[in-house]
Amino acid sequence: MALRIARLLRFASEASGTTNRLLLTLSSPGEAIYVNKPVDSVTVPGTEGVFTVTNNHSLIVSQLKAGVINIKEGSENKDFFISDGFLFFNHPTDASGCCTAEVSGVEIVPTSALDKDRAAQVLSELMAAPKDLEWDRTRAQLGTALVNQVIKAAE
Repeated sequence: MALRIARLLRFASEASGTTNRLLLTLSSPGEAIYVNKPVDSVTVPGTEGVFTVTNNHSLIVSQLKAGVINIKEGSENKDFFISDGFLFFNHPTDASGCCTAEVSGVEIVPTSALDKDRAAQVLSELMAAPKDLEWDRTRAQLGTALVNQVIKAAE
């Protein structure tokens, strides 16, 4: 009987692990940067504006635009650039009290990997390219918006 109680207590303590934290999954099609990583908050560039989610935020699904994702865990901050994507926020499915935030993006890279000079060069190439066809104008408009966000994030 004592062995059963000891096992039960051991499994209960192992299962509790992380409680009342936001569990963040940050991924793109090519890479899972974080999978259920406990963090304090995540700030994302929504299409309606920049916003922050923490544990126990209200349920939300939001489209994200190009910009910087800021992840705060304790005294440490990490910044990533996202080209576009979605954020899905869900309440806990167990007794841990840990909500989940899933950020899925087309491209997600650390802001330290951005090259401001190369982005400026791409911007000048987009501006100088011919804009005779509707596709060329659309490509230049979308490319310019994205590259401007890269330059802003690289500063």
